[in-house]
Amino acid sequence: MTQTVVIPKRTLRRAAAAVVLTLALLITFHSLWLPFMAYALIVDEAPQTADAIVVLGGGSGDREVTGARLYAEGYAPVVVTTGGKVGLPGLPGVTFAELGANELQRRGVPASAIIQLSDATSTCDDARLARAALPPGAKRLILVTDPFHTRRAEWLFTQGVEGVKVITVAASPSWFDPAQWWKDERGIIVVGQEYVKFAVTLMNGCK
Repeated sequence: MTQTVVIPKRTLRRAAAAVVLTLALLITFHSLWLPFMAYALIVDEAPQTADAIVVLGGGSGDREVTGARLYAEGYAPVVVTTGGKVGLPGLPGVTFAELGANELQRRGVPASAIIQLSDATSTCDDARLARAALPPGAKRLILVTDPFHTRRAEWLFTQGVEGVKVITVAASPSWFDPAQWWKDERGIIVVGQEYVKFAVTLMNGCK
């Protein structure tokens, strides 16, 4: 016979009060802990001379702006763009790698200095294909992506790799504001997605 466990009302009231107090504190001090959630996703290192700049596909153009600037400043002789088919009406067969390359050329990077990796469909693919496309004997690469994407991207690019240093540079300027990301719909979406994707990647790896 199953016995019913009766929780004293006093215990229930205390538990409810603790929950209410916790929520009140979280709401009151949201301007302190919410920014931390975004900053924890960001890696932004000072650029160094490298063998290649890898500009990950996607984003709103900020990545290409940063990649073109780093190329113009002489940090690397080659720029790699990534990303498969965009899949939007009016853009049949167009890839993110192609769009990235076009934007880089518009900003002064010669076509001869750009390597397009159009088979990448995820950041896992980006890392695998970009490493394979590096010049022989490459020892260092600059990884460029949106700020909120840097932590996961860097982690993927450094897995199982020996002898190649990854320098992660967050795209700047950027639309993403880590200090107030929850006030912007795009900010809420990308922060939530990054935590979910990072958790899945840590559990399952790249497949």
